[in-house]
Amino acid sequence: MRPNSNSREHFFHNIRSTLGNCHIVEDIIGEGGFGVVAKCRNTDTNKTVAIKINKSEAGILQQAVEEIAILKRLRCLNPDTCNIVRWDGFFFHKENICMTFELLDQSLYHYLQEQHTRGLTMGELKPILHQLATALAHLHSTETVHADLKPVNVMVVNRDQHPIQVKLIDFGLACPVSEVKQGACFGTVWYSAPEMLLGVPFKESFDMWSLGLIMAELILGCHLYPGKTVYDVLRFMVETQGQPPDEVLDQGLYTENYFFKQNNRTPRWRFKSPEDMYYQYGFYASDTRDIKLKSLDEIDLIKSMLNMDASKRIMAREVLQHPFFDPSIPESSSANAGEILAHTENHEGNTSPSMSAASWEERTDSHAQHPAPALSPVSWVEHPQVQQDNEGPLLFILLQCNTARVL
Repeated sequence: MRPNSNSREHFFHNIRSTLGNCHIVEDIIGEGGFGVVAKCRNTDTNKTVAIKINKSEAGILQQAVEEIAILKRLRCLNPDTCNIVRWDGFFFHKENICMTFELLDQSLYHYLQEQHTRGLTMGELKPILHQLATALAHLHSTETVHADLKPVNVMVVNRDQHPIQVKLIDFGLACPVSEVKQGACFGTVWYSAPEMLLGVPFKESFDMWSLGLIMAELILGCHLYPGKTVYDVLRFMVETQGQPPDEVLDQGLYTENYFFKQNNRTPRWRFKSPEDMYYQYGFYASDTRDIKLKSLDEIDLIKSMLNMDASKRIMAREVLQHPFFDPSIPESSSANAGEILAHTENHEGNTSPSMSAASWEERTDSHAQHPAPALSPVSWVEHPQVQQDNEGPLLFILLQCNTARVL
């Protein structure tokens, strides 16, 4: 929901207003459903900080209280070595809870937009992925799930520093593993693991799915599963990776919304086609993918993070030990990471692509519509706008080919 024109006046009258006793507002650097983030100068220390100003609404206040509890839980971690934003406490401004954080440069999402390229180089990709895995490894060591990992919740410390340093932010949806409730739906559907979408119990491995999607996005230069509804996202997953095992589907509170149960057959569940969903709900869905992958087989690390069975998904500490970070993989300053991986992550001893690019990915028509429910089960998520890039040739990731672009 877009904040109304008076959202900023909700907190202060003008940019030079004072928050609390000593924070002068210099700029608004972020807005969301929770409130705003302001760039402020502390008049006692003369330091510039970022202050998250939460709305005084009951639900937002409760979420702020829960976020503070998580931030206190994470104080045992070193913000710099653990790649987590530094939190410097909270204070009240009238009826608003204000949280003070170190001021960072820009989000990874905006950093990627500024690069004007299809995917990062290996030299850029590896440090970012390693730092995010480090952040998750430390976060998970406290038995905490972030639950909202995505590029806008990853901050670049300094865009002019190379390789860039990143930090994990926004613990508004984070919670202790012991408090995760089966069937809970929150976060952003594009980065949600299948266990949440299906109402299957989940834990720290949920974050690893999100990390796998971020890695794919850094390579592809676009979202992997940008569906408008839960059904769309699940359909994209199933078309690329196959459906979850029966043992996973059996546990889902919402499985029957998207799968038919097949008695005395293997598998026990069958994913509902767009036609099935149309006849059942009478609505339509669209294919919003910029690139459709037919397989994840060419990158072992992504495949390990995007395992449809959360119990078999690679964990953060294992990611840090993965051969992907082996120094033998070249870190060219100009070559796209996907092009390099195409020649390093195939079968042992094989230095050339093992399959044609046409069998791995294809350009999709994002305007095509298929029957599916329009009553979105994802009203609890944000829907970033899909941006179509119609300029220049498509960068074919991992494998080089001359497949046709579909318009």
